[in-house]
Amino acid sequence: MTTSLALLSPAEAAERLGISDRQLRALTVSGAIPYINIGLGTKREARRYDPADVKQFVESRRRQADEAQRSRSTATTSAVWVHDFCEMRIERQEAKAKAFLAKPKRRRLKP
Repeated sequence: MTTSLALLSPAEAAERLGISDRQLRALTVSGAIPYINIGLGTKREARRYDPADVKQFVESRRRQADEAQRSRSTATTSAVWVHDFCEMRIERQEAKAKAFLAKPKRRRLKP
């Protein structure tokens, strides 16, 4: 891949993608968007982005969106069970009450 002479600053790349600088940084760290370090090694990085890499990122995401749209047309079923937590709590309280009432009452002996 050849780099063009006009590298984009992080602000310019984020503007082209329509995202925030923070989101661009997260995509860069995850490896989704390659960058060029023109700074002083790893201690003082100055990231720049090749416009071709930014365009390639957009194209790769466009294809993923098209594939996701096509795969959504199939019917899906779900095996999710809904729990009524209030009812479960009431059942637990009733069970405790039954256990308490089932215990034999102790009589106090008078001294």
